[in-house]
Amino acid sequence: MNTVEHLSENRVKLTIEVSKETWQKALDKAFEIKVKDVKVDGFRPGKLPKNQYLIRFGYQSLYEEAMEIVFQETYPQAVVENKLRVVSNPDIDLNFYALSPDQGFTYTAEVDLFPVVHLGAIEDLKVKPLSKEVTEEDLDQEIQKLIASKGENVIKNGPAEKGDITVIDFEGFLDGVPFEGGKGENYELELGSNTFIPGFEDQLLGIVAGEEREIHVTFPENYHQELAGKDATFKVVAHEIKNKVYPEWDDEQVKDLEIENVSTVAEHREYLRQQLTAKRLEEYENHLTNAVMEAYTDLATVEVPKSMVQNYVNQMKKNIENQANHYKVPLEIFLQFNGLTLENYESEFAKFAEKRIKQDLVMEQLIIQEKFEASEEELENFYQITAEENHSDIETIKKSISFEDARYRVQFNKALDYLKEKAVLV
Repeated sequence: MNTVEHLSENRVKLTIEVSKETWQKALDKAFEIKVKDVKVDGFRPGKLPKNQYLIRFGYQSLYEEAMEIVFQETYPQAVVENKLRVVSNPDIDLNFYALSPDQGFTYTAEVDLFPVVHLGAIEDLKVKPLSKEVTEEDLDQEIQKLIASKGENVIKNGPAEKGDITVIDFEGFLDGVPFEGGKGENYELELGSNTFIPGFEDQLLGIVAGEEREIHVTFPENYHQELAGKDATFKVVAHEIKNKVYPEWDDEQVKDLEIENVSTVAEHREYLRQQLTAKRLEEYENHLTNAVMEAYTDLATVEVPKSMVQNYVNQMKKNIENQANHYKVPLEIFLQFNGLTLENYESEFAKFAEKRIKQDLVMEQLIIQEKFEASEEELENFYQITAEENHSDIETIKKSISFEDARYRVQFNKALDYLKEKAVLV
């Protein structure tokens, strides 16, 4: 007889009784397996009689193999009988030293269950959407970007101002001694770009072509270790001063863009309005989709078992390690490309995994609660749209996306539409 004790909403403890008969059958099977590898003088391999085996090795030598046989038979049966939806390997507890070949025994198995999801009230779903409005200021900014891209550097006669480009030679010294990496020739530095050491660019303001200057700076505390916090002197020679000259935005500039049916400033402005409007609408929809899912997930109560999170993390680690191997890049470097480090990537994966699992669980429960289904027509439409998006044909898509996956995607999209329809926009 098996019993179930609920340790929490998502974890149970199974107490499983193993009868004497079941145990003895397992011991017999274990002997048949073990004896194949036993070599004893006077007997062919695998032919040692059981009584001789037991005299030499004892029943204890069979217990580990026999327990595995018992477990493979009794644990799944207990799970099925109690209609449990398990999501982890069980933690088995057994008094191994109390086992006897002449009597049955009891063992326990603690295991995580598929989480129970308590959905939040749909009337509490509130999200703040992005603005879809395209303002005149937005259009002005886009045009300014275009004008900036067409700017040309022109040699300037006169002192350097913020925004000007100085062409300089420089050499840095610590206590009168040049230091490595502190020298440059014909270097183009835009004043106000904040690309050099703090204070360097400010001391170049007013310099003219041909002028030499000494600049005194202190390296930041977070700079390279050998220079951090140290005072340095730079000798600078200015060769040229340049400033950006931008074209007047007129019909000729618009024609150079070679946009079909757009040849005037007014037409270009309207063209930009349409482009930005389409972009804003797409951003609005994408943001709303993510926002309603995140907000509705936050309204739900669900405890995600650590085992589910760890399984997800393990798969993410495997994927990123495989990618690193594929590109023949050390894992540490590959992680840096993704803004991660060897020290934090597993913990960052865990945060993402828990959030993603919870979101998926909530959406699945919503589908069940609202009874969202996928009709044959909707499935065909899904395959058709997917084929068009991937520049493929329906039959190829059907082979790559199973019926169950397609069905779930249709249901998922219905659940999303439902959330967007019910959400209160604030």
